[in-house]
Amino acid sequence: MKTIHQIPKLKKLLTAAIVSSGLFAIGFHALAEDTDYSKIPGMPKIDIMTGNDRWGCEVLLCLANPNGPRAVSECRPPIDKLFDCLSWRHPCKFPSCPMAGDGNYAKQLSDGFDPCSLQGMEDAPQGWIVEGNINDSNQFKTDRRQNKLLRKNNADYNWGGEHWFKATEDSAGHWGGTKACVRGYQGTAYEAYSCYDSSGDSSYSTTCYRPVKVYEEVVWQKYQSRRAIDVFINGKNWTRVHW
Repeated sequence: MKTIHQIPKLKKLLTAAIVSSGLFAIGFHALAEDTDYSKIPGMPKIDIMTGNDRWGCEVLLCLANPNGPRAVSECRPPIDKLFDCLSWRHPCKFPSCPMAGDGNYAKQLSDGFDPCSLQGMEDAPQGWIVEGNINDSNQFKTDRRQNKLLRKNNADYNWGGEHWFKATEDSAGHWGGTKACVRGYQGTAYEAYSCYDSSGDSSYSTTCYRPVKVYEEVVWQKYQSRRAIDVFINGKNWTRVHW
């Protein structure tokens, strides 16, 4: 069996990870070079790594690849093995890399969205939000009370993550929801919508206003598989893998 440092493509993968994630600073760079691994505190020579220890280190390194855990052919066997055993009725224990050092690990979770922090943005709160400049007179107008009003009803509702939609006559219950990543909070504006006011035995249509948070930038995420794995490098969330 080839050792990790004998696989050119995997070396290239790990070198790319070093450049993009700062792994060099934490000693992980030695896994991408023909060096004496014993020079790293607690790290034996890779040649003697076997079994779950070896598999756990391969899994961690492959999961950390920004291009995807299966982007390199040499990563496919350990990653396929991981996804397969995690799919069992009684899943296997998630492998770990005992030589990775503090703050470098992967863990499972159930979430159909990614953390907005991975894009350098913030998680938008639940509620109505819109992208724009609250001082743009083409998008907003000011009423007599100096409230900002949307000229067009173009705000979207953000669940702020996963939401369970109950079954109806037309569809079965399902997980879904929405998640928006935002930056540059502008303030609160108001959006007009039709509502009904009941008075005695009658009801009539009227205009109501709902608050809308305005952000300089809004990015809507697509809902993905709820089976996810977070990879932490140097104690920080480096990436999330859905499978």
